[in-house]
Amino acid sequence: MEINTNEPRKGFNPNWIYLGIIALLSAACIYFFLTKNKVADQNEELTNQVATVSNDKATIETEYNDALQRLDEMKTESTQMDSLLNSKDGELSAMKAKIESILKQKNLSKSQLAEANRLIAELKSKMTGYQEQITALKQENVQLSEDKRALTEEKGQLTQEKETLSEEKKGLEKTVELASVLHASGIKMEAINSTKNLFGKEKEKGTAKANKADLIRISFDLDDNRVSESGEKIIYICVYDPNGNVISGNGSKIKLADESEKSYTTSKTIPYKQGEK
Repeated sequence: MEINTNEPRKGFNPNWIYLGIIALLSAACIYFFLTKNKVADQNEELTNQVATVSNDKATIETEYNDALQRLDEMKTESTQMDSLLNSKDGELSAMKAKIESILKQKNLSKSQLAEANRLIAELKSKMTGYQEQITALKQENVQLSEDKRALTEEKGQLTQEKETLSEEKKGLEKTVELASVLHASGIKMEAINSTKNLFGKEKEKGTAKANKADLIRISFDLDDNRVSESGEKIIYICVYDPNGNVISGNGSKIKLADESEKSYTTSKTIPYKQGEK
């Protein structure tokens, strides 16, 4: 008796196997689809991040180049600014080296961009500070120039006042000098004939004849003068000949108040007491 082994097992349906395989394939397809979309999204996000970083880097490089250009312009503004920047050259060079070392890298992280941005902001802040220092120095220079001008004007005014006072002093001294001049009054002049008697004793008597006059005796009073100080005074006497010329044997002269000179015949030193004749 033959047994048919190909007869289907009772109660088993192969369709369930096919359904399971189909379900697994569907799940795999869904998984691969979702994974592909996620990877695509990640790639797009990464591309956007790279583009953003590139844009940020370009912006930072532009700001840095602008700062360097401004720094070069500041050096030519004044000798004071150039001197100040030269004194800060070591500090500025160190900052520029840090910034440039970051910007030279190809793939920058956000933290590196932030550091570069911070350094550029610090560089700009220092440049602003330098500008403020120079502005303050210029204002101080303007004030110093104004003070110097005021002092120069004050000095000129004081010099003028000093010259005026000096002239006034000279004028007062001249006035006092003129006021101190002693004036004579009650002037008397007598021609004297001098003879000797038998005993050799000189005898003087007045004469009206010029050929008999041996000497001339002059007497006078000094007027009261409250300015002239007490002490010895020199009295100058001028005697004129008939032609109006001063008789001066030795050619003696005195200087007058107007700086001119005048010949005199003789002089005599006398004691004088202020306020008395």
